[in-house]
Amino acid sequence: MATGEGGRPGRERERARRDDGGRAPVEAHAAHPADKRAAIVDAARDLFTTTGYESTTIAQVAKRAGVAVGTVYLYFATKNDVLFAVKNDWEERFVRFLSQPELRAIPYERRARPIVEACFALLGRQREMVQLMGLPPQLVSGTRTGDHGRPIQAALASYFDEAVAAGAFRPVDTTAAAVIAYGMVHSALEQCFEVEDGQDQRRYIDALVDALEMWLRRPAHRRPHASVPLLPTEE
Repeated sequence: MATGEGGRPGRERERARRDDGGRAPVEAHAAHPADKRAAIVDAARDLFTTTGYESTTIAQVAKRAGVAVGTVYLYFATKNDVLFAVKNDWEERFVRFLSQPELRAIPYERRARPIVEACFALLGRQREMVQLMGLPPQLVSGTRTGDHGRPIQAALASYFDEAVAAGAFRPVDTTAAAVIAYGMVHSALEQCFEVEDGQDQRRYIDALVDALEMWLRRPAHRRPHASVPLLPTEE
């Protein structure tokens, strides 16, 4: 049985309809489902960081996103699910970052640093956002079972496949390597932001870049670090 905001979705949906005066926004029927979901997540992020998570209702999120309350529930069973989508949006942004032309113009063997720096920059901003919501800082690293991390792992595996095919990386099991690389970075992020309050990020970035390059690069491609500018990530 479905449960709603605060664990009582049916009751919350009814309250949301009353809060909205029973008038649903007119939706663009041609809107792509992914666009609607993104609009809901964006609206929730804006409201959670200005009004606060506890004070925000699903009806307010729907109104800000320009969709009907029922549309929100098509994508998210509870307000907690919306919160996790907002929190984990940094992963979607990171996947998009991996496909940026500016990054792809950098040789495979030199992408480790800008990729790791992007992880820390994105999660740093996400951490600030979670604090603005009025939630405990430790929630920034909260995860859910299921597909958490899989989009990033798939994107990394694709990158590793290309690098191996180009001769820049050693021949490795790229699927397993992507899981391992994700785990390394995730653990470093958790230690840096959760345990050490975001201090000394450079130390973790340098250590991760060293480990990844020594592990994946072919010997001929190993060389002292060259300066690679930090690429812009989406705001």
